[in-house]
Amino acid sequence: MMRFGTSPGPNLLAIVPPYDIWGPPAGAAALLAYMKAAGCDELGFLDLRLLAPDVTSPTYRVMGAFGESFVLDVPDLPLVLAMLEQFRRGGDLLDLPDAVVERYGLERGLNTLHLRAWLHRVDGLLASVFAQLPDLRFIGFSVWTSNLLTTMLAAAHLKRRSRPPFIVAGGPQVSQSVASAKLGLKAGLFDAVAVGEGEQTLHDLYSGFSWTRGGVAEPVGGTLTWDADQGAFHSAERPLLKIKELPLPDFDEMHLPAYSIGGKRVVTYQLSRGCTDKCSFCSEWVFWRRFRLSTVDKALDEVEALQRRWGAERILFTDSLLNGGMNRLQAFAEGLLSRGIRIDWSGYMRAQIDPETARLLRRSGCVWVFIGVESLDDDTLILMNKRMSERQNLAAVQAFLDAGVRVKVGLIPGFPGDTRERFTHTVSRLRRMQATSSGLAVSHEAFVVLPGQPIYTDLERYGLRPVPWADDVIALAPELADISSQVWCRVEGANQGMDRVGEYRLSLSLTGPERPADDATADHRERVTPYDLEITPLGGGVWLGRTVSTHGHFVGAILTDEERAWFAAQAAPLDGRPLPLDQDPALRTWLEGVLAQHDLFVGLGGPVVGAMRFRRVAPLEASASVSVGPLTVARRLGETLWLANLCTGASASVGVEGELALAILQGRALPVDAAAVALAEQGLLVYTALPEAC
Repeated sequence: MMRFGTSPGPNLLAIVPPYDIWGPPAGAAALLAYMKAAGCDELGFLDLRLLAPDVTSPTYRVMGAFGESFVLDVPDLPLVLAMLEQFRRGGDLLDLPDAVVERYGLERGLNTLHLRAWLHRVDGLLASVFAQLPDLRFIGFSVWTSNLLTTMLAAAHLKRRSRPPFIVAGGPQVSQSVASAKLGLKAGLFDAVAVGEGEQTLHDLYSGFSWTRGGVAEPVGGTLTWDADQGAFHSAERPLLKIKELPLPDFDEMHLPAYSIGGKRVVTYQLSRGCTDKCSFCSEWVFWRRFRLSTVDKALDEVEALQRRWGAERILFTDSLLNGGMNRLQAFAEGLLSRGIRIDWSGYMRAQIDPETARLLRRSGCVWVFIGVESLDDDTLILMNKRMSERQNLAAVQAFLDAGVRVKVGLIPGFPGDTRERFTHTVSRLRRMQATSSGLAVSHEAFVVLPGQPIYTDLERYGLRPVPWADDVIALAPELADISSQVWCRVEGANQGMDRVGEYRLSLSLTGPERPADDATADHRERVTPYDLEITPLGGGVWLGRTVSTHGHFVGAILTDEERAWFAAQAAPLDGRPLPLDQDPALRTWLEGVLAQHDLFVGLGGPVVGAMRFRRVAPLEASASVSVGPLTVARRLGETLWLANLCTGASASVGVEGELALAILQGRALPVDAAAVALAEQGLLVYTALPEAC
């Protein structure tokens, strides 16, 4: 197996699964751009989610088996504390107590056999990846609620090195959950936590970091740190950035083809930060602190640059509130039209739009919007501090639908103070709208308490009572009890329990798809699993079979008709097999035999780690070169070389005697030409050298 490529480098930004892959990560693109604009081009990027199947939140549930309303502070606290204690003792990180894990699983309706197996696969993925990066010095992790536990697991692996890297954690989870940040810091997994927007904070941390000294000498604004000698946490404030002065997000280090949606090249972008509203259930406006807008001309120039440099065909706006400055949004849409910029775009908006503006946005390329309707009852909307009415919500949804824009509306089943009658009215009204429009979908996000919400500090007003974690959970890590004892487990009270469950199921049944997924398991079900082969046709009697190894990474094989038929015959009597494919002796032997016939493959022992750069090359430039990407498999069948990307399933075939095929087979980098660029656009080749900035 020969591959040519470049290492991501000793200094990295990284993301650990699980977190839903929905467009390229906006935070990392902003951070990389800011560092490059400041003259630092030393940070690579590694998205470990691309090496494994996409899955959302397998380690916790927001709704218990009997309707419990769990708080999303440290939602899987027993698992986190047990792992941190193992780290402190120097033991097996995933040797978690059976009694604790079983009770935890029963309360949340989690299959603990699947939970443990999934955690061990992630652990294997981390071990395999980090073994190929022995010289890591500085690494920054993006942390959401869903990947807090696994990010801590990743940090624990790295901190056990004889010379561990400096680790920074940032992102929504450690910014809004002080307990999460403090647990990681006091346990020794994080050296610093970047709180809130992180561009200047990362720059100052990296600039002040010394490998020989092993840390940062001076306090850095925007961080939370732990001083073990003093036994105290230290925080430092930082002024907010001016969004109009921020550089264009940089996607050079990202495998953009892996984030395509509907076959279109997607990038993320912002016209604003923050929100003008202060909804009682939302933590977005707390994270960004103040609403800030970019300028229209800057935004239009940068959209053109996004198309020119990365071939952007669609923009996912990550603004908390895209129409927070309506005049600015209208001017932006008019600018797209006047400049002749043709690009699809979508974003999050409040229910404040008129038919004429909706038509303008559609003409400018708006294809989809998410509207936080939450409720169609005026009394409930007042409790939510939404500053909207039922009439305004319905008018905005209808205006977008009439303009030809697809709409997803957000509902919050189980909001405290809402009632069955009010919620039934909401879903019934939306169902009637769905009957006349195929462009309306509904997001069903059951109410949860988050530490960044205004509700969190005012629970009594909303009729909620916090319930702490059990004493034996806190006792899992005694040295961290001062932090963990301050974390709530769940809330009880107004519209919780079975009322919340009932509203959630009512929302699913009345406004969901005709055959809704089993909501008890849908958020941790992987389409590609270790127990089977997902087989898709490539054409001409050739197939791509994908599975997952017990090390947690994609394994794939390009199959002939005969090989596919053999597997189908073997698999038929083993439906629901108890063993993963690579632990079944006969199937493992067969799979290893097929992989041995490949010219490039990803073995059962672990994935190949390499930089996965991308930039559009038009016109072709001599300064650029490409090579085989780490997610690409290749096999010669007759006179054809077949290629496939294990993450996306994209495939292509080239003549085996051509220069392009020879370079791929020999593991050589090659200059770009039209054929090479076409393969890079599909993610089958990656850039070893990028073209000059354009």
